[in-house]
Amino acid sequence: MNLLLMFWFACTPGTKPDPDALGASKHPHFPFPSMHHMEDGFVRLPDDLPYSTDGTPIDVERIAWRTGFSVVQSSVVAMDVDIDPTSLPGQSSPATDGSVQLWDLTDGRQILSFTELDAAERVEDEFPALLIRPQDVMPSGHRIAVVLTDAVRTVEGEPIPVVDWYQDIQDGTPGPGLAPWVEHYQDLDSSLRELGVDGIALAFDFLVADGGAPVRHVAAEVGMPTEYSFDEVRSTDDGIFMPEGGWRQLRGHYTVDNWLIDDLYFSLDASGIPEPQGTAEAELYVYMPESVRDAEAGTVPVWIFGHGLFGEPDFYLGDIDDPSKVAKLADEAGAIVFATVWRGFKASDRIHAIQIADDFGRVHEIAERLTQGVANVVALSRLITEGDILSDPELMGLPDSSGALRYYGISLGGIAGAVTIANNPRIAHAVFNVGGGAWSTMLERSSQWIPFDWIMVEKVPSNQNRQLLYALSQLYWDPVDPMNHFSDLVGRSVVWQEAIGDEQVPNMATRMLVRAVGGTHLEPMFEAVPGIESDVEPLTGPGFVQYDPELPLPAEVNRPGVPSGAHSRPRTWPGSRKQVAHFLDWDSPGELLHFCGTAVCSESNQGD
Repeated sequence: MNLLLMFWFACTPGTKPDPDALGASKHPHFPFPSMHHMEDGFVRLPDDLPYSTDGTPIDVERIAWRTGFSVVQSSVVAMDVDIDPTSLPGQSSPATDGSVQLWDLTDGRQILSFTELDAAERVEDEFPALLIRPQDVMPSGHRIAVVLTDAVRTVEGEPIPVVDWYQDIQDGTPGPGLAPWVEHYQDLDSSLRELGVDGIALAFDFLVADGGAPVRHVAAEVGMPTEYSFDEVRSTDDGIFMPEGGWRQLRGHYTVDNWLIDDLYFSLDASGIPEPQGTAEAELYVYMPESVRDAEAGTVPVWIFGHGLFGEPDFYLGDIDDPSKVAKLADEAGAIVFATVWRGFKASDRIHAIQIADDFGRVHEIAERLTQGVANVVALSRLITEGDILSDPELMGLPDSSGALRYYGISLGGIAGAVTIANNPRIAHAVFNVGGGAWSTMLERSSQWIPFDWIMVEKVPSNQNRQLLYALSQLYWDPVDPMNHFSDLVGRSVVWQEAIGDEQVPNMATRMLVRAVGGTHLEPMFEAVPGIESDVEPLTGPGFVQYDPELPLPAEVNRPGVPSGAHSRPRTWPGSRKQVAHFLDWDSPGELLHFCGTAVCSESNQGD
């Protein structure tokens, strides 16, 4: 059997591969990633990676500062036989001792993971790639091994034999260009066997390293805005229609430190740190509910809200129909809500995202814009807690100016919001509704990905090439992936609300993050989650809550979920809203309670 190897396996590093060394049908860059993708202690991706038709080559220099791959790195392997998917540890049953294994060689422990075959419509002459997905965050600085055992079966039911080149190395008869790697792979094989791994058909390894430095830098460096303005004031007192419970809406701008060039991308120094580009204007929204109209001066709670993917604050707090019931929540909680937009992911940015799908070599732009978005939210929190905006006459003296602040984020607001809270001690209490992490694993599974998938298939027709691009894209997503910031969420007063069968943010992406931060599962539960302890109320954060929309579950494949409403329905339920309002309570925050009686909150048991 031949493995579809990357070209480094066919030649000594630094030399050009023999185009006939692997055969015309062999993919030149698998397995991905491996130690062959590193040089002198840094990630060194080849400069001939596949890219979109008529598009931009992948900018490998943007990640040349990295000393390892992502802490949630997916691995990609392609075999030239058809694999029986039932012989793999699947998404619903991630394992440490399955037919495909992940090992932390630094501390000798197994890593929870699952493996899937690429479910994209098959391309002629290509076998589906194996995608190995970690379900634990892998420690930065550690060396990770991927192991395929002979418990992986072909569709004929036969065990996969040891891969030719791997067997040759173990026998001391390496193929062309592999002589410098003999000791490395013999040591790897020996180490794995000492750990009790049997039947090794293939093993390869790579280093992982933290990728969150760019966000940490901008979050630490962004200053308190020196200027702000309210350019528009809308009020029911003037006959303006508002969502139920709405009273006043203020819109304006504030000045923020800026790192984006042309509002698109960063200039990075040798350490991967964005270089400052002066200042820019960020959008400012303030929503005042009817319930605060007669409140005593200086007593009204202040929240920051994070909107969802390709949304904007008005979709949640300004829409007359209030489809997500956020305006109703604000009214019930009696809170004034501040908001801005996530750069790269507001409503009008969908056009830019389509451009990225059309030209995936520009994927870094969308992550870098979101990094600026995180900085903008941190700046907004500074404006609220350190500036004089709460004394503005338009707020009518109502806000509590003691410096306390709460956060509520939905979907993207739960993902980027977790990154923001991890890097912003000014906000002590937060609720993340349907948030998660591991961007490159979430992407293809999201129902939001459907139109982008069509474009990607057209622009990158090879399924194997697309899987390579998705896997390496995690290196660009890392700064805005909460998995790289989980240690700063450990012990924090935060809650994740999960919607069972979420078709936009897969449940596994939420659970992986909760598991990493040591969150506790609030009972009653829809189902127990391996690695997450449960307990009865009251809980303090980090907390984890399940909601059951009572809808069909998405297929367990790496394809876009069918839009079902599971992602959005639970946030509208009274039990969910009351849970948020109670946890973010102004006087006694941080207590996680259940408001749906003795059973889990569900479509048929929405709470009161």
